[in-house]
Amino acid sequence: MSWYGIDAADRALSRTRKALFEPFDFWKWAKLAIIIFLLGGVVSNYGGSTNYRMGSEDLEDNFPVIEPGQIPVFPFGAEELGISYIQSVSLSAVIIAAIVFIFLLALIFSYISSVMEFVFVESLVRNEVKFWAYSRRFMEKGFYLLLVRLALGLGFLALFGIALLPLIPAILESSSDFTWPARLGGILWVAGIISVLFLLAAAINSLLSLAIPVSIYRDKGILPAFRMVYRNFRKSWQEVVVYWFIRFLLGIGVAILAIFFFVLVMLVLGLAFLIFDAVLYFLFSSLVSEPLLWILLIPFIVIELALILGALLFLNVPLAVFLKYHLLSFLEAWFPDADIPFFDASALEPKTGFNEPEPNF
Repeated sequence: MSWYGIDAADRALSRTRKALFEPFDFWKWAKLAIIIFLLGGVVSNYGGSTNYRMGSEDLEDNFPVIEPGQIPVFPFGAEELGISYIQSVSLSAVIIAAIVFIFLLALIFSYISSVMEFVFVESLVRNEVKFWAYSRRFMEKGFYLLLVRLALGLGFLALFGIALLPLIPAILESSSDFTWPARLGGILWVAGIISVLFLLAAAINSLLSLAIPVSIYRDKGILPAFRMVYRNFRKSWQEVVVYWFIRFLLGIGVAILAIFFFVLVMLVLGLAFLIFDAVLYFLFSSLVSEPLLWILLIPFIVIELALILGALLFLNVPLAVFLKYHLLSFLEAWFPDADIPFFDASALEPKTGFNEPEPNF
C-alpha cells in the first residue's frame, strides 16, 4: 500500500529541482528568500517631552521667594514624595508604552506573515514569484487568517488557564501538607497539559496550513476551507497521521541541513571577513586614531553581517521550498477537490476560473 505522505516527498523533490534549478534564477531566489524571511516573522526606542519653563510673570506674587541654591522644605517630606511619585509615573508610562509598541509591532509582523503564507503557496504552485501582485491579492485572506490564529491562541490560553484552576488552592495554601510529592504532582500535571495542548495546536495548525491552498484555489474563506479539510481528515485520518510522521522525519533532516549550512557559512564567510577586518584594522591603525578607526570599520562590519544573513537566507530557500512542495503534493493526492493548478500539470487538464494569469508587476 502506498501512502500519500511518502509519495509526496519524491514529487516535492522533483518540483523543487524544477522550480529552483531549471533554470537557476537569482532574482527568483532573492524574492523567495524575502518571502520565507517574512514568514518567520526592530524595535525602536522613542520618547518625547513637552517642557514648559515658567517665568517670573507666571508666578506673580502667589509663591514665596526662594533664594538661589536653596531647596524648599515642605512638611512631612512632601518634596521627596512628589519626586518619587513623578519618577514612578514616568517609569510606568514608559513600560506601558513599550508593551503597547511591542504588541503592535508583533501584530503587524503577524499580519505580514499571514499574507506571505498565501503568497508563498501561489508562487510555488505557479512557479512565478510576483511579490507585490500576490501580496495585494491576498491581503484580505491574510487578515482573516490572522484573526483565526489569534482566536486559536486565545482559546489555547484559556484552556491552559482552566487546566491550572485545580492547582490554585494548593499553591495558595501555606500549610506543611503541601510537600514535595504534591509539588511534583503539580509539575507533572502542568507538563502534561502543556504537552497535550502543544500536540493539539500542532495538529490544528497543520490542518490550517492544508486549508490555505484550498482557500486560494476553491475561492473559499479560510474557515470554510478548514471545514473541507477537516471533513476529509475524518474520512482518511490514517493518511494524515502518516503524513505527520513523515513531516516530523523531514523536519529533523531539514534542521540538520540548516545547522550544517549555518556552520559552513560561519566558517567560510566568517573566517574570510575576520581576516579582512584584521587587515583593515592594522591598515587603518597606522593612519588614524583609535576612535576614528572604529568609525571606519563599522560600515564594513555591517555590510559583512548583511552578507552573512543573505547567504543564510539563500541557503534556506531550497529547504523551505521543499517542505512546502511536500505539503502541496500531499494535498494534491489526498484531497483532489483542492484543484491545485501546478505549473507541471498536464496541459490536457481542464482550466478553471482560478487559473487566470496575474499581471506581472
